[in-house]
Amino acid sequence: MATLGERIKQLRKQQGLTLQALAGDELSKGMLSLIENNKANPSMESLSYIAERLGIERNELLEEIPTAELRSLLDAVEEKRKHVSGTDEEMLAAYQNIAEQIHPYVDKLPFRYESARLLEIYSRCSYHTKRFDWEAAFDRAQAIYEQLHLINHIADLHMFRALMKFNEHRYSEALSMLQASRKTIEEQSGSLDPLKKLDFDYYESILYSATGDKENARRLMEEAIAYSKDQQIFYQINALYRLAGFEALLSGDMERKDYYISKLRLFAAFSEDEEIEGFADTIEIHYLNSFGHKYEKADHLIEKCWGDSPKSEYYYLEKGKALYGMGRYEQALDCFKQHRMNRFMHHPYDLSMHYEKEAYMALIYEQLGDHEQAKAYAQKAKQLIEPMPDLPYKEFIMKTYRKIVGSTE
Repeated sequence: MATLGERIKQLRKQQGLTLQALAGDELSKGMLSLIENNKANPSMESLSYIAERLGIERNELLEEIPTAELRSLLDAVEEKRKHVSGTDEEMLAAYQNIAEQIHPYVDKLPFRYESARLLEIYSRCSYHTKRFDWEAAFDRAQAIYEQLHLINHIADLHMFRALMKFNEHRYSEALSMLQASRKTIEEQSGSLDPLKKLDFDYYESILYSATGDKENARRLMEEAIAYSKDQQIFYQINALYRLAGFEALLSGDMERKDYYISKLRLFAAFSEDEEIEGFADTIEIHYLNSFGHKYEKADHLIEKCWGDSPKSEYYYLEKGKALYGMGRYEQALDCFKQHRMNRFMHHPYDLSMHYEKEAYMALIYEQLGDHEQAKAYAQKAKQLIEPMPDLPYKEFIMKTYRKIVGSTE
């Protein structure tokens, strides 16, 4: 971080001033040079004079981290956060990089909005990368937001705390925390900001579904979609359509699934976002493989979606299922072996879907005549799926288990 002299020099150069121009009539060029090179300390009068000529407050020069430096740092890490993606290893590396960029500033951040935001980002990234000091930074961010009465930012922190319980698979506890936080924020602000209302609706719907309460999950989800349309707010609409389409698929309501997938595709075209179109295709591929059993059609769509692009855990899962369905067992097995569970995956729907891989591998080994391997994978699939809610995935896994293990034990 810059010293006082270095900050003065940096600001002078940013404004295109020479030493003589900044020194003016009250300072010598030589003295200003000594100050900039940290060989002399300016008096408070000289510091006020320098600040006035630079067009800033004296306190900004005295701050260990000037506002301009804070804003520059914040802009840089916000931009990095936008591009966090890829495998879980790539995401963790990105979070680690962001945390390391902020870390040298953490203990010296002044009381400002920028500081609170940096502390929030630092705590989130540090939580994911298991840095020891994430919670202290989180508490400091919340304290600054509260003193500045920034309700929306306080709400974000409340939601993040609830989702920590979700990440630990303590779904009922996470739901109770989120609902209590929502009540607190509503009491503090009188009414929720429309964007925060949609955030709370979306996460509450997810947590209801995680606890097995499909009725309330669907109710909240559909209320949020209706509210979005009524208010002409497109925030979270992509995530809500995806959630609604997937929920309809699991409920066996293919008409409603098709409706929400079509809405998702329309929104993708409207926003010119290819990634959203990819989400629609992923749901459709999943339907074709696991529910429609139209494996050739699924395989064609898989190749259209991924082609030469980097392969995700969804690719290896769905490609393996399509190959299995087409009787290409060796290729399917090779595909499943490349599948890795993403460590950021915590919803029972996602977990159950990916646990199917073990059952498919059991079926493949049985087809290839390796009954012991088939039994091992069938038992592993059963062990993984038992704590999960009753979904089509659980039914498939248990049926596979009975087919392979039940006949011999």
